Amino acid sequence: MEIKMGIINQQNGNFQITDKIVVGKDKSYEDILKLAPTNKTWDVKNGYKWIYFSDIKIDKLFFNIRVCFHNERLFCIDFGFTDKLDENLTWDNWSEKDELKRKDIYEDWLTTVIGKKRNFDWGNIGAYFDPKGGTTSMYIKYI
Repeated sequence: MEIKMGIINQQNGNFQITDKIVVGKDKSYEDILKLAPTNKTWDVKNGYKWIYFSDIKIDKLFFNIRVCFHNERLFCIDFGFTDKLDENLTWDNWSEKDELKRKDIYEDWLTTVIGKKRNFDWGNIGAYFDPKGGTTSMYIKYI
């Protein structure tokens, strides 16, 4: 199944993961879990709960998407992509230079998908490099 780049709705912040799964401020953790009952989850036991979506093909890219709820309310979506399935990254082939390149790729992708605007009435969106964790990702943070 492949969907097109209109996965982020700028008017309301909805994020279309698949044809049948759209995450938005009007959806609870349980709502999304019912649509993806076999997905990996993590209850942090402090009000935060995560649902993970792996290898979702969107416009010839493979996305890993992490949806976070706080006290049942949508808090953020953290996501990234590769152009091939199972990229097989290890610490042996990791470099900060490559991660910073990935951040630029993500920023360019966001500009293509939503334009240069990053702050909206419903929240904000962007890309970041976490030097402590050694990861790069995109995010949608809901207000």
